[in-house]
Amino acid sequence: MGGRGLRSSASGAVRALLDPLGLRGAPDPAAARRLYRLQAPTYERLTAAAAPWRERAADALRLVPGETVVDVGCGSGLNLPYLERRVGDEGTVIGVDLSPHMLAQARKRVQRAGWENVVLVEASAEEAAFADGADALLICAAHDVMRSPRALTNVLARLRPGGRVVAAGCKWTPWWTPFGAPLNVGTWLANRPFVTTFEGFSEPWSHLGTLVPGLAVEEVAGGCGYIASGAVPEGTPRRARRQRRGGPTVKL
Repeated sequence: MGGRGLRSSASGAVRALLDPLGLRGAPDPAAARRLYRLQAPTYERLTAAAAPWRERAADALRLVPGETVVDVGCGSGLNLPYLERRVGDEGTVIGVDLSPHMLAQARKRVQRAGWENVVLVEASAEEAAFADGADALLICAAHDVMRSPRALTNVLARLRPGGRVVAAGCKWTPWWTPFGAPLNVGTWLANRPFVTTFEGFSEPWSHLGTLVPGLAVEEVAGGCGYIASGAVPEGTPRRARRQRRGGPTVKL
């Protein structure tokens, strides 16, 4: 059996292992609310190691003072300092999350910092309603959002033409590489408390790539993470932005 056949067999074995665990279904917002009710008190401590990647994702948005940026799946507000600092007092940060318990933590952060330009919205990404015409959109550590075409279509439709989008999070590294299996077991353990599905975890950006032509994806953290960036095409009518053909360009 050739290398391609071995890789296919390994991927098939992994899929067979994960399917009985219910990890390949669609995202479940109700289950996510239950998860984050449990995780809210310790979320920041458990995810502190991701701080450099959060700041790198904020850098990729290329924000300037005065802009409006939306943080979808903002959770306890760990991205808010990076975003607020870049848009300044004259800009606006909108945080969206479906978990009231995580948003309670985010509100405490906003109050402590004295930010008057940060707005928090309790809603799922599929149902979130906020002002149209945002300049930039961040989806960070929100795999469930990335695997919901309905959620992505809703939030992207609220960007202005030419608005930028950045997504960042964890992913599987290739299982057939020498350290693939142990790295992915560690990735699974680290992410299991925070996602309701591992469907699409090899390429979490695949749905976004059909909606944002020319999406560029950089693999980071030894292949266990990614930062994807792109922009809504100029001149595209806002309500006409629907699923497109074609995938992203991956930069390794």
